[in-house]
Amino acid sequence: MAERNLPVVVGAVVGAVVGLVLLVLGGLWLAQGGEILPNTTVAGVELGGLAPEEATGELQDVVEQRRRDTVTLAFEDRQFVVAPADVGFEVDVAATVAAAASRGRDGLPGDALERVRSLWTEREYPLRERHDEQALAARVDEIATEVDREEFPGDVVADPDTLEVSVEPAQGRASVRRDELTTVLTEAMLEAGPDELDLPVDTTPQPVADEDLEQVATQVEGAVAAPLILEAAGEQLTLEPGTIARLIEVTPQPDGDDGAPSTLAIEVTPQRLEEVLGDTVDRFDTPPQDASFVTDRAPPSRFDPQGSTSFSPVEVSVDVAGGQPGSRFDPEAAADQLEQLFADNVREAELEVEVVDPDLDTARAEELRPTHVIGTFTTYYTGGQPRVQNIQRLADVVDDTLVLPDEQFSINELSGERRCERGYVEAGTIVQGELVDTCGGGVSQFGTTTFNAAFFAGVQLDQWQAHSFYISRYPMGREATLSYPTLDVRFTNDTDGAIVVRTSYTSGAITVTLYGQPVAETVRAQHGSPTDRVAPETQTRTVDDLACGQEREIQGQNEGFTVEVVRTVERIGGGSDQQTIRTVYSPQNRIVERGAC
Repeated sequence: MAERNLPVVVGAVVGAVVGLVLLVLGGLWLAQGGEILPNTTVAGVELGGLAPEEATGELQDVVEQRRRDTVTLAFEDRQFVVAPADVGFEVDVAATVAAAASRGRDGLPGDALERVRSLWTEREYPLRERHDEQALAARVDEIATEVDREEFPGDVVADPDTLEVSVEPAQGRASVRRDELTTVLTEAMLEAGPDELDLPVDTTPQPVADEDLEQVATQVEGAVAAPLILEAAGEQLTLEPGTIARLIEVTPQPDGDDGAPSTLAIEVTPQRLEEVLGDTVDRFDTPPQDASFVTDRAPPSRFDPQGSTSFSPVEVSVDVAGGQPGSRFDPEAAADQLEQLFADNVREAELEVEVVDPDLDTARAEELRPTHVIGTFTTYYTGGQPRVQNIQRLADVVDDTLVLPDEQFSINELSGERRCERGYVEAGTIVQGELVDTCGGGVSQFGTTTFNAAFFAGVQLDQWQAHSFYISRYPMGREATLSYPTLDVRFTNDTDGAIVVRTSYTSGAITVTLYGQPVAETVRAQHGSPTDRVAPETQTRTVDDLACGQEREIQGQNEGFTVEVVRTVERIGGGSDQQTIRTVYSPQNRIVERGAC
């Protein structure tokens, strides 16, 4: 009987227990209603048993404290304070309370268990926050901009006015880890109380040690402590301390395979040297002196034949005046030297300058030294005429001209335009068949004299032009006129030695002499007789300054003709060259002026 009733008893007990549990749960559900479950905290504040509105009020102190809490970030000797308002940080109270109130209200059967568990189990909910992403990023950028830096080796500067030397310390590279800083700030804002944290920064060591900077500073102080005296080429230049301060720079010196700087040193650049010193260094520039040849201005004897003739070189003694090197200020060499002088605190030194060799040194001059008068010629004039002044002026310009092998001699290039302001006067010049006065006129006689000297020297004749009509004071067919810039006398030195052109004059004659190393045993001039004669004409023109029927002759007459001159150069060692020069002279027409009737 008892065994038959056992299931009934067990069922009744279980039913009673279940009913009791349901009764208890129902009581809890009714008791807790819309309140936050017990043992529920936010930021250490117990919110259990509070309605959401009450929980919101309970959290206000925490929220206000969070608004006042700052984050201080430290790097080296600097601090950066970030307030919640700087990044738009706020506690989302409604979301925080809603999260706490959701405990045990996620749905059965879990809700029933969580409600029972809340009677003895505490559960912490975090503050829900919101912030302005753009404001946070801007504050991170602001901090990074102040902190980020490239590696700096330091600097030492001397003030040119006060001579005070200042040192700027070296610094390693610094770079803020921006993403990490963003995370650090976000997390710190949620923590209670002000935070003091290290700023997340990547750094490199200081490239130059402080003791190295101090050593260079001592050198700079010594450099500007007193003047520096430089001497060269017989000249002296004093660099005052203020000038030295403007000259020197302190620059990093690379060390090791990576080329990274490890120390500093005084540097003087050629550019800074030229900028600061300007033309004060021109005193160290001295032109080189070419070797020269000591020759007599006048030849041993005159040579002046008008017709067929010959000339042979005349041996003479010519000394060589040795050349002298010059000097030139060399900015690069001077900059290197000054760096060392400043580093060693030297106050006086011989400046290293560039040696400038002469174009013609003594040894080369000895090889080219003239041994003979290879050509000379003399023509004559009546003293006191204006054209004589021009001839003598041009002779002085050309005298002692050196023509090296393969160089070309040119009267026009030597003289330039023969203007009155250069010492020339007005004298007769043939212009369109008539003699008229022009500045520098009459110098064609010098052209003829020079041409004949070159003719009998046997050198290469490059350019000459005979007068348009024949003038009896010149060798027929062996003469030349001048007119700048077109009509010139040019010859090339095709000998192995130097040619020295000397000019000399008296009150009645002009002589041009060429000293050199001869290429000809003899040079001959064979003149032919005039042919193809052309009679002159008479040109008449009316003028107002003569009475009716009166006349005056402005220019006399001469006939025109053609003549040939054969030049024969008999070479030293054998062989000869011939050149035929054919000249056509126009007639010199008679010009008469008559008074108007």
